[in-house]
Amino acid sequence: MLELQSVDFSFQQDQEKRVLSEVSLSVAPNQIVSVVGKSGCGKSTLFKLCTTELTPTRGAIRFQGREIQLGDVAYMPQQDLLLPWQTVLGNVMLPTKLDEANQLTEEHGRRWLEKAGLGDVADQLPHQLSGGMKQRAAFIRTLMTDSDVLLLDEPFGALDYFTQKEMQEWLLTLWMATNKTILVITHNIEEALYLSDVVYVMQPYRPGQSEQVTPIQIDLPRPREEAVRYSREFIAYKRQLEEAIYEKN
Repeated sequence: MLELQSVDFSFQQDQEKRVLSEVSLSVAPNQIVSVVGKSGCGKSTLFKLCTTELTPTRGAIRFQGREIQLGDVAYMPQQDLLLPWQTVLGNVMLPTKLDEANQLTEEHGRRWLEKAGLGDVADQLPHQLSGGMKQRAAFIRTLMTDSDVLLLDEPFGALDYFTQKEMQEWLLTLWMATNKTILVITHNIEEALYLSDVVYVMQPYRPGQSEQVTPIQIDLPRPREEAVRYSREFIAYKRQLEEAIYEKN
């Protein structure tokens, strides 16, 4: 569905500053894939390349086998960015107003808000919602782009621990209902494990490194139950990811 093939990227400032080198990554249809790594390793740059905000210095990014184009994927940033003067429904309908080809209607918007537990607040303003409710509204707005691939940038990072867990469970429920393909950036290793089919561990670029991203297949049963977080397999994967991030042998 989405594939990066040997992608390099450098910022041209006073001198060349390389951020990504030989990055290859693939997301199969209906998968959830996460990218984890230390701050500054290039995760946000990778997303900007996938949204075509930036262009690779070398390599290719493909969507369903062709070169990726603006609008192929939907992007949800870290902050909810809900318009304060618009109702919740007005916010989630925004993608349909910005894209004339989008055929989703207000009925679709209300239906998704109902599924997100926001049906009763559809006509309220964002300041009347909790943090978790705002993030749900922001995710529904992303769904309303009608894109098959969703890029989620630290979607629950600003929430407290308990709300994060609730949102992770909710996201899995929505994902199973929509069959969307999702690529997630997160600093939360447990979140990456709980959500994902594959986790890519990303390292900051260093000259001469063998590889900047390492895929780790997550073989945990689906649907994922809360109890899986306490299983031996989950704990073993967590250790494997931590060792990969800190490059321990």
